[in-house]
Amino acid sequence: MGFRDTSLICKIVLILLFLCFCNALIAFAIPYWRSVHDSILTVSQGLWNLCAEINGYRECATIDNIDLPEWFRAVRAFSILSWVFFLAALVYVIIFVFCKSDMKILYAAAIYLSFAGAVWALIAFAVYAGKTQLKEYHAGFGLTIVSFILGLIIGILGLLDCLGYVGSK
Repeated sequence: MGFRDTSLICKIVLILLFLCFCNALIAFAIPYWRSVHDSILTVSQGLWNLCAEINGYRECATIDNIDLPEWFRAVRAFSILSWVFFLAALVYVIIFVFCKSDMKILYAAAIYLSFAGAVWALIAFAVYAGKTQLKEYHAGFGLTIVSFILGLIIGILGLLDCLGYVGSK
């Protein structure tokens, strides 16, 4: 029971899940979901902060919950759910790979959590894109899309591994 007993696909899933969790967490935290550029002023907004830069001087402020539209609160909530589910999946896979490689239920639960995290990420960026209708988005938005895609890839690889189609020992 341990690292040597797990399949190569499971180890790949572990690495991809770590990357997916990091992407989701960074996307959730950075103030770059959208940006507006002017000749003098640059304004960038994330889920939690709004930053303005005028002639090289940058000032950021926290976005209050008081007058936020419901869709924006929903995007925040689904982003939180996304990285929490990816974190839970990562913990389960770590336990499975390093401690309990005979308990396939941990691995299966991690795969389902990965799919769920991908769905939450999809909802977050779809609502944001639908409500803002911008032509240009930035890093936080893009990282959420990457998290969604990685979550799907992890889920599919893990599912194939659990069912014994590829990589199982």
